[in-house]
Amino acid sequence: MGGMTIAVRCARPEDAEAMAEVFREAGAAGWAHFLPEEELRAEPLRPAVYAAGISAPETRVFVAEDPSSDRVAGFALWRPPTDPAAPCDEAELHLFYVHPGHWGDGTARVLMDAVLRSMRSEGRRRATLWTAEPNHRPRAFYRREGWEPDGGRRSKTRNGITFTELRYALDL
Repeated sequence: MGGMTIAVRCARPEDAEAMAEVFREAGAAGWAHFLPEEELRAEPLRPAVYAAGISAPETRVFVAEDPSSDRVAGFALWRPPTDPAAPCDEAELHLFYVHPGHWGDGTARVLMDAVLRSMRSEGRRRATLWTAEPNHRPRAFYRREGWEPDGGRRSKTRNGITFTELRYALDL
């Protein structure tokens, strides 16, 4: 990591714009092999989506900050499961994005550690997340961090392209 220290903190409303930018950059770089990059880059930023997540009482939102620039390097949002059949001690990692400029530098690991600590501190015993099957880089990261596919599959359509999402789970 070359001496870089990433700080993770709870997200604040003023982080919403930077979170929207991280989402767009990570999506355009990470999904271009199966979704049209020009359409991903042309999508409007939606800071209101992230502001709503930050202010919702049931969610926990974290940002990873690069102290050398005070810029948001990544963010994560976890929440109680949306599946009514899920156990109440489960958590869903709903959003987890790192700016491509920070891929491979340890930012994702530091952010994931903070998220899992938060889940455990609130009594969660299992966590799940959904990721696109063609999302090879994040899937490899999740596997390195101990997440395993649990057999859950669903279909998702974005930018007119339909693909399969896989559910990963981690015992906390």
